[in-house]
Amino acid sequence: MQLSIISDCFEHTSVSGMLDACVAHNVNAVELGTGNFSSAPHCNLHELLQDTALRKRWHAEFQTRGIRISALNCSGNVLDGDIQRRNKAQKVFTDTLQLAALLEIENVVTMSGCPGEPHNNGAFPNWVTCDWQPEFQTLLSQQWDQIVTPFWQQAASQIAQYGVRVAIEMHPGQVVYNPYTFLQLNQITGDVVGVNLDPSHLFWQGIEPIRVVEALNRHIFHVHAKDCWINEDELRLNGGLDTRHGNGTARAWGHCLWGEGHDEVYWATFVESLRRNKYSGMLSIEYAGDHETVDTGLATTVALLKRITAQ
Repeated sequence: MQLSIISDCFEHTSVSGMLDACVAHNVNAVELGTGNFSSAPHCNLHELLQDTALRKRWHAEFQTRGIRISALNCSGNVLDGDIQRRNKAQKVFTDTLQLAALLEIENVVTMSGCPGEPHNNGAFPNWVTCDWQPEFQTLLSQQWDQIVTPFWQQAASQIAQYGVRVAIEMHPGQVVYNPYTFLQLNQITGDVVGVNLDPSHLFWQGIEPIRVVEALNRHIFHVHAKDCWINEDELRLNGGLDTRHGNGTARAWGHCLWGEGHDEVYWATFVESLRRNKYSGMLSIEYAGDHETVDTGLATTVALLKRITAQ
């Protein structure tokens, strides 16, 4: 397994600055945000697709430093009920597939999307989290039948046409947020769509990431290295579903760097499970700390991952 860094933590630096930082941390791969939820400025899709010479010069900056692009990340809501937001997200998704094909990058990371209400021109995403009230089941069926299935059937054809793979991040607030919902989507798309396994989004749902590795094995295309701390007392009182925002101490959980929520022994077991299930791809570090501590946090995380992957 190799290490990668997601470029969003370098959002205030140039392409050259971002690449120099990867070299400084002795990491030879980077996962690039291409838009939608990513604000990193390192990959201008429109310019890179329109200007072949620019694309070659841009890509040469990576190659001359020995940095490969591990994945392109266009995570966004491709099923948004608001037509302008949906069209924009889908355009970024399609353009990212095209750029990945041109650069011969295997993996595109994204999210599955979350529709609104099909019959009421619902402009806001509506994520159903339980089986009751009865109307929830009707809404879920309509979302999957009328919105999720048509889009992802067409997307699967595009993905195959471009000769790439799409790794879906199982993320709460989206229609795919756990193994069960991913396998629903996989029935629609076939194996051009797999999983971007980010453990941090599983812990607070009560899902055990190592169990997920065993269950999804060949479907795992990409892995994000991000942790999650849990306040067990608050979890017992108010649970993991919580509308309180941010990474403060009010709610029961928050994202953090590998090793800050679960110890090195846990992550060594997780990596061994990945190996046992034939995963040999990237561990892509998603920085989850204060911007002022990026260098320190990355150094600590890289050191931890190198110890674990060397075992």
